[in-house]
Amino acid sequence: MKKLLFALIIFSFIAVLAACGANSDSDASEDGETIRLGYQKGNTMNLLKAHGTLDEALHEAGYNVEWKEFSMGAPLIEALNTDNIDFGHSSDVHSVLMQSGGHNVNYVASESPYPEGVALLARDGSGIETLEDLKGKVIGVTNGGNQHYLLLESLKEAGIDWDEVDMKFYKDASEGLMAFSNDEFDVFGTWDPFYAIVQDQNETHTILDGTDLIENRTFYLARDGFAEEQPEALTIILEELENMDQWANEEKREAAEILAEELGLDPEPMEVANERRQFGVQRMTEEVIANQQQLADTFYEAELIDTEISVQEAVDAYDLDESVFPDNIE
Repeated sequence: MKKLLFALIIFSFIAVLAACGANSDSDASEDGETIRLGYQKGNTMNLLKAHGTLDEALHEAGYNVEWKEFSMGAPLIEALNTDNIDFGHSSDVHSVLMQSGGHNVNYVASESPYPEGVALLARDGSGIETLEDLKGKVIGVTNGGNQHYLLLESLKEAGIDWDEVDMKFYKDASEGLMAFSNDEFDVFGTWDPFYAIVQDQNETHTILDGTDLIENRTFYLARDGFAEEQPEALTIILEELENMDQWANEEKREAAEILAEELGLDPEPMEVANERRQFGVQRMTEEVIANQQQLADTFYEAELIDTEISVQEAVDAYDLDESVFPDNIE
């Protein structure tokens, strides 16, 4: 969808300019290369920044560290493409949208799948219980979001044509919840931690989550040339990401408290969200690539993107040397 892509790209450019003026340097020294890290709130990179362990490891290796915050994956990928950051992360859907718009998406690794973190909900007593009940219903999702992808795949699973439901698009989580609370949607597509908040504050039930339908992954990405120019730094980043992921698996309450404070949320729903997921860094295996390709193919079929893309070609183009992976990532 050309309008969607154009809006994303324009927003990306504006957000990059804003982000570049909101940097966070951590005890930079005059000597040494500066590693520029992009992050979004609510994920492992956010935990790493809060803990300071990545900064410490990079400083010990002689690097300076600069953090830049982004609101979503699209502007972060724009920043990678314009050499404003070296490394960051993006959702699976934004990675596909930006590649289809002509951006380089240099896949380095992935987080473990998080299918239970995205769902379609209905109000208790609505009579909407199964996939078959979605026909003819008004369903709220973000245009091109992970819940939009879940809806498309679930309708295919049920044998319901996409035009047999009334899709209504909302801008962000708060707007979606407001619309659902005002009975503007029969079914609400949402994602964690907002999914957990809706469950806690509203009398709803889950029709389905992403289990066996979509993976809902976060991908780690790098700028052109970063892996070749700074392989030691990339290895340190990946090692500390996996260390932090394992800590988050063991200390889900503390991780929830940190992320909730960053997001301005209560820790309880964040903890519920964390209990639904298993943190961990994974390589770009054939299975991971195939699932990302399925997302791209579905978005093309649904006319959310205008160009067919090959995720495998993006992975091959970056030609990542496997030696950059530390021993703690299988």
